[in-house]
Amino acid sequence: MKKNIAIIVGGDSVEQKISIKSGENFYKNVDKKKFNPFLVFYTVNKWFILKKKSSFEINEKDFSIVFEDKKIFFNGVVIMIHGSPGETGELCNYFESLNIPYSSSNQKASELTFNKFKCNKFLKKKKILVPISSVNKIIKKIKFPCIVKPINSGSSFGVSKIKKETELRKGIEIAKKIGSDFMIEEFISGRELTCAVHNLNENKITTLPITEIITEREIFDYEAKYLGLSKEITPAKINERLKKNIEEISKNAYRVLNLNGIVRFDFIIKNKVPYLIEVNTIPGFSQESIVPKMIIESGKTIKEFTTDMIEKITLS
Repeated sequence: MKKNIAIIVGGDSVEQKISIKSGENFYKNVDKKKFNPFLVFYTVNKWFILKKKSSFEINEKDFSIVFEDKKIFFNGVVIMIHGSPGETGELCNYFESLNIPYSSSNQKASELTFNKFKCNKFLKKKKILVPISSVNKIIKKIKFPCIVKPINSGSSFGVSKIKKETELRKGIEIAKKIGSDFMIEEFISGRELTCAVHNLNENKITTLPITEIITEREIFDYEAKYLGLSKEITPAKINERLKKNIEEISKNAYRVLNLNGIVRFDFIIKNKVPYLIEVNTIPGFSQESIVPKMIIESGKTIKEFTTDMIEKITLS
């Protein structure tokens, strides 16, 4: 009997449209011979499913639907909501209370990683190199250029590269349009590389091929990510020593942060030294996203990867 899988998209953040794209691509690549997937839209405390051009509301008490005169329960949940309430961990307790396994990290790990400042502080204590940063205040001896960004948003929404002091206030205003808290971060100049890590194969922490990001913009911002203003080279043309170093840092960060599922770590390489600049616990999965390209380069099809992911959820 095929297992029923809910792929949850939407959310209430600026990343809603990107989340829908990620979920639609995941849904398209699910092996329909093995699983019965449902694309579930979440918005402002409402859950609903679009199937066969009809809308079905979910019963929140047990996360079930009535479809074709049958009550359907879900064997597992794939969370594809970038930002709130997916990446923040807010949905974790709900699914745990119903004993429904899910794809992402637990609430505690999600809350920590979604707060970029707290996450950096935690990683620094674990001897992982991260940029110097401050939260909700201007550092007296700040060096320019620097980065200003919201502490809790993805897809580079609200991120600015600030070249001089007169631009600082404007950068803070842009960041605060996305979230009430902002951080000012040391700008590190160098090659930008990203490494995805997962635990889908017998809980063994595994890395996918590293990608180098070369952007036409000042930084790898929203326009660079989604409007074709960057090149993504997979696998990155780097030496074996740097490759192994990035992989080990990524796997170590995955362990100490107690993460689960597929996670992507972003790095800047300065003087051959990797600085971890971002942790993406629910990375993009759209056709334009980096992770699917990494999966293909690893020798797997997207369908094989989604099968691994669903089986990990439903067998755990």
